[in-house]
Amino acid sequence: MAQLNTPHVHHAADIIQVLNSGIEFYSDAKQQVRDPQLVQLFDRMLTARRMVKERLQPFAVVEDGQREEGPDFSVEIRKVYTKVISALSSDTQHAYISQLEEVEDKTLEELRIALKDNQPPQYEAALLQSMATMQECHDEMRALKRTISL
Repeated sequence: MAQLNTPHVHHAADIIQVLNSGIEFYSDAKQQVRDPQLVQLFDRMLTARRMVKERLQPFAVVEDGQREEGPDFSVEIRKVYTKVISALSSDTQHAYISQLEEVEDKTLEELRIALKDNQPPQYEAALLQSMATMQECHDEMRALKRTISL
């Protein structure tokens, strides 16, 4: 019998949904941009998101009894918006970079929400490690967004 004060895993599936949508979004963006440096950057972001997803996946299983493979609705809306803007704009790269930086914001927000709860120690450690990884991704995308906005 579990003790009443033993923390339970919370919010893992939500984080993974945002990661899944980000993975799809970066994959789509890679196909739309022509700059090889951007393609490499998007590849690094994809690798980081997949790594964080796999790190957190066991906790989603603990939380919901199964792996989380679904997307996040708010990120899916952002993808559609970006495709429409890109079709209307001559600067596809800027549209993708801007929206992908927002996806990085959403990912950090979801990690912060999870870290506010009392979580099991192994999950909290995985969240902190994931936060560091995703903060690096966010900072790189934010810096890129600033350079193209100048």
